[in-house]
Amino acid sequence: MKPVSSKEPPNAALPFPDALRELMQLRKISYRRLATRTKLSAGYLNHLACGTRPVPSNAVIKVIARALRVKPEYFFEYRQRGLQQVLFHSPRLADELYDFIVADKPLPRDFKSLIKTSRPK
Repeated sequence: MKPVSSKEPPNAALPFPDALRELMQLRKISYRRLATRTKLSAGYLNHLACGTRPVPSNAVIKVIARALRVKPEYFFEYRQRGLQQVLFHSPRLADELYDFIVADKPLPRDFKSLIKTSRPK
């Protein structure tokens, strides 16, 4: 399998099924070929692309992303889960972000340092 390309598409803003279908079209890859590369069934991949199965786990997203030569972060749901994990472990950061994004308060000066100290190790 080839390594992740340096000329990969920008991160998807689409829901997982749409992003998967779009990426498969871009890479000109069939469900059968993707199934061979991922060791997942073509039927399951078809269900994912049609949205009749829930968004897979991050581990499965990683397998699919590698087979399609993108980083897992290409998929919005993968990025969203990472963000949720960081916010779960840092209530202070979550509160600051909430105030800034939802309550439309000004961005605090120490925001950058707050983000740095909130990252999981």
